[in-house]
Amino acid sequence: MIPTDPSTPEDIKQSAQSPAQDWILIIFSLLGWGIVSLILYLVASIGILVFTESSVGSWLQTDNLSDGSLAILHAAILSVITAAFISYGLLIAAVSRESVRLLTFASLPVLVVGVYLWYSCYRSSSPMDGFEGNTWFIYLIYVSWATRGFDYIRHYVPGGWMPFIGLSATFLPPLCSMLGTALYSITSRSWSRSNTLVSISTLPCCMALCFGMSLVIPSSAEFTSQSYPKVDGATAAIHLGQELAHQLVGMNRPKAARTVNFNTTHNAYVNLISKKADLILVAGPSDEELQLAKESGVALKLTPIGKDAFIFLVHQSNPVESLTIQQIQAIYSGTVHNWQEVGGNDEAITSFQREPNSGSQTYMETKVMKGHSLITAAREHKITGMGGMIDKVAEYTNANNAIGYSFYYYANEMHRRQGVKFVKLNGIESNKDNIRNGSYPLTAVLYAVTRDEEPQDEPTSRMLSWLLSAKGAAAIEKSGFVPIQ
Repeated sequence: MIPTDPSTPEDIKQSAQSPAQDWILIIFSLLGWGIVSLILYLVASIGILVFTESSVGSWLQTDNLSDGSLAILHAAILSVITAAFISYGLLIAAVSRESVRLLTFASLPVLVVGVYLWYSCYRSSSPMDGFEGNTWFIYLIYVSWATRGFDYIRHYVPGGWMPFIGLSATFLPPLCSMLGTALYSITSRSWSRSNTLVSISTLPCCMALCFGMSLVIPSSAEFTSQSYPKVDGATAAIHLGQELAHQLVGMNRPKAARTVNFNTTHNAYVNLISKKADLILVAGPSDEELQLAKESGVALKLTPIGKDAFIFLVHQSNPVESLTIQQIQAIYSGTVHNWQEVGGNDEAITSFQREPNSGSQTYMETKVMKGHSLITAAREHKITGMGGMIDKVAEYTNANNAIGYSFYYYANEMHRRQGVKFVKLNGIESNKDNIRNGSYPLTAVLYAVTRDEEPQDEPTSRMLSWLLSAKGAAAIEKSGFVPIQ
């Protein structure tokens, strides 16, 4: 008797469909793990930010840490975060019944969403935006676990690098999670997995040990915080002031950027004369400042240490590319009123000026106009602050009519705006090479100004000597100026 097959047609049909159903279940399982990974990542990311702000934040802002100690501390924190993401990959591999190979891709949603947000923000940003502000707000929320690190790194790398460094924060968590999942498969025996966990924790422990050792390395700074002279200066020289605090006191760069502030040219002269400052980094004094020093019985000692270019700004839509100094004088004395007279469109010229006794205004009056009287600017055309001048030229309602002036380093590096361009003078472009070789016609001198009464062995005189040394020249160059040798 031939045995009959007990399987019904429905059973055979279900058996035939089971591989497809299995794949559907696998896909849904992966989607589920992907969503879980994305949610857990967001919770962990915000949690790390809250933890570092509340618990570790005081360490990251410790004024006494050197650059080396601060770097090791950030590396240690990054290693702890990396270990946490790797451990997460080990965990999902341990609790899931899915194939480890398939689970490796469970963290892909974190990567895909991050890259999409980064690219969207990058396309919306301009080279002037850096890696901060409203343009990058959504992405910075997404990678909030790394924002403390971004705040640290930006003091040590060019601003243009920051968006791409920021992109790495999207790749690190999913790649670490994938690594953890892969390690679970490789370390199949329980003792090997225990060793893996120990290995993951080794790097953070070593970094913590290195951080502790770095704290006992003695400082070799030229000054202590108590003996360091009181330094003030122009807005354009603030980076030099921060560099001096960094090199001469050993102050780490984040602290220098946070604590070193200047009070503008005129206020710096007033502070020096009234002995509230010991050394100021400024352009030459105005007649009013010289008179104030004379009335106060203070002799000013002006030591030239660097050079910068005095530049003129127009809106980027203005077709004028070059002006002569004579044309500048004619515009600002009121002789020329229309851009057509200097090679531009048939439109009235709107000329902006700075407030009296600012470094820019003093240079304009004494070095550019040279006896020609400046027209009296309307109140809305007289700008307070160096950044305000650049913003006005960029944002003025009839922007292509506007012209203003500033110093090259400030306008090109410290307050760069996409909406403006620098006009050539006598056909010569403003750049460091032309400042250095003297071909640019309007070169401004940066002075280290002290009171002439200072003894040679006082901290102020020692700082002045350092500024005139090779190390000082390197610091001046690094701060954006061309050193005077």
